[in-house]
Amino acid sequence: MRHKRKRHHLSKPADQRNALMRTLATSFIKNDEIVTTLARAKALKEIADHLITLGKRGDVHAMRMASRLIYNHPTGNVVTLDSGKTIPETVLRKLFTNLAPKFDGRQGGYTRVIKVPPRRGDAAPMALIQFTAAEEA
Repeated sequence: MRHKRKRHHLSKPADQRNALMRTLATSFIKNDEIVTTLARAKALKEIADHLITLGKRGDVHAMRMASRLIYNHPTGNVVTLDSGKTIPETVLRKLFTNLAPKFDGRQGGYTRVIKVPPRRGDAAPMALIQFTAAEEA
């Protein structure tokens, strides 16, 4: 039986779907909001909420589990460590040091999906996915 085994298949094989979700999750954390199709935004919402939960845990195992779900690309910003050394900020570091602490007082509902007008050309339903503001908690 397949009870409680729902997956967003997105009309793709598993390997392509996993790569697509990793890319979307990485872009989402890097830019704080993205515009994509409605089906992809709904699938990404589950992954992004899980990543914030891992970020709130903050231990080494959670970092390794999060690195399985996102690519650790540089964000273009620079982080200054306590020792005064500056290093490039990566997506994984941004998740654990900037994003996750903002949601400490919140127990879920870290993202929202807002419908936007359909895409020109094929009229695909589009959506804006973004992080909820931490002060709404």
